[in-house]
Amino acid sequence: MDAKEVLRRYAAGERNFRQADWRGINLAKAILSGVDLTGAHLHNADLSNSDLSSANLNWAGLKGANFRGANLRGAKMPDGRTHNDLLESANYFSS
Repeated sequence: MDAKEVLRRYAAGERNFRQADWRGINLAKAILSGVDLTGAHLHNADLSNSDLSSANLNWAGLKGANFRGANLRGAKMPDGRTHNDLLESANYFSS
């Protein structure tokens, strides 16, 4: 799935992207509030400055994903925590 398809489906109202393969995808500055990415593969994805507020990232693979400046308010992360801030680090999990 490429970024154009993700944004098209999101704009059409789809929020369920469970177990999606978004490895290496560039969704910088994308608005994806409330998206369900449970179990998704986001390795090396660029989600910098994106809006992932209230997103569900439980069980997602985030190794090397770039969340610099992303809005993660209310997002459920793989570590079980809910974030209430902007993530400032370049990579969620470094290799």
